[in-house]
Amino acid sequence: MASDKKDELLIMAVGDVFVNRADPPTVFADVAPVLRQGDIVVGTLEGVVCDTGRPIDGKIEVGSVHLRCAPDNLRALESAGFNAMILANNHNMDFGAEGLVQCLDLLDKKNIAHAGGGRNYEDAHKPAIVERNGVKVAILSYTSIYIAGYAAEKDKPGLATIKVHTSYQAPENLDYQPGYPPIMVTIPATVDQDRMIRDVQNAKKVADLVLVAFHWGVSWGFNRVVGYQKELGRAAIDAGADLILGSHPHALHAMEMYKDKLICYCMGNFVMDGMSNAHFGADTMILKCRVKDKKISKYSFVPVRISEKWQPYPLDGNDGKNVMKKMESMSVEFGTTFSMVDGEIIIGGPKPGTPQARRGLSIEPHRGLPVLYDALLPLPYIMAKIKAGEFEQK
Repeated sequence: MASDKKDELLIMAVGDVFVNRADPPTVFADVAPVLRQGDIVVGTLEGVVCDTGRPIDGKIEVGSVHLRCAPDNLRALESAGFNAMILANNHNMDFGAEGLVQCLDLLDKKNIAHAGGGRNYEDAHKPAIVERNGVKVAILSYTSIYIAGYAAEKDKPGLATIKVHTSYQAPENLDYQPGYPPIMVTIPATVDQDRMIRDVQNAKKVADLVLVAFHWGVSWGFNRVVGYQKELGRAAIDAGADLILGSHPHALHAMEMYKDKLICYCMGNFVMDGMSNAHFGADTMILKCRVKDKKISKYSFVPVRISEKWQPYPLDGNDGKNVMKKMESMSVEFGTTFSMVDGEIIIGGPKPGTPQARRGLSIEPHRGLPVLYDALLPLPYIMAKIKAGEFEQK
């Protein structure tokens, strides 16, 4: 049950949500009892809710489609207790400003808070504030996956965006070992990153907790965290964020405990009606953040699987443990720990000896150059370079 004690509450978060069916509430039938226990329940709205606008030109990503669902599908969110949705992603401008504005109006009518999309630039960067039990929670949302025309402007509806520049360099051992992966450098645009940092700092002045959601990373089975994601996630926490929620790759990715705050690099799909589970995988989660004395005191998750009918259902026993083992394997770089207690997986770390646990040493992949250079290279290669002083942060 949701907490009614002052200064205590339960925040729940899930990954991508796109409901598009004749009887929308049925999609959450198996998980609604869990979600309704949350005081604040957040998901990523992966697809605009509207029945207006026309498909915008210029979608160039592999396998891309224009995603929208009819307004009636919001009944699914209501039925499961969602009261906040993340909007900044590569689909919520698929039907132009007209479609986005209708979506904003529909969410407002349902009293569902939203962040990352707005009627102008300042509106898109404004945090959604949700207050429960005397605790104010601010939610911010940004996307680095977008095309021209999706970004909000001074007098134009759109999304909060962070541009990322990508370059490729040939490794020095290419002649010796043909086919060795290139060095890939991903650098967030300074002006956009600085604006995000100011947004977080300002949100922290008016709220007790700040949640920052990023639509980022590489989809279609890449299954690795790219350098700029680490930079942005850690920068947000350094600015005052208490939790980072990632999306876009449609599959579970690593988790990191950075300065005792959780970065979920990708929470995977939760409901994507009509999308194949075969490619992205069917495992997902319901993240739980327990708040006490206006601070997050515990991070955990309920392991979940998506059925062939695209309906999520909780896992237990060995199936749940297998999801935990998957998360351990993906998060080994960060030394994150996972332990199952009463069917719930507790998140901790970093383990002693991992770079995140050795703050202040030159080998720590903290912020800046060592972080941005690691995208395609094996971690031991990067660490050897850092130890040799070749990637020293100036």
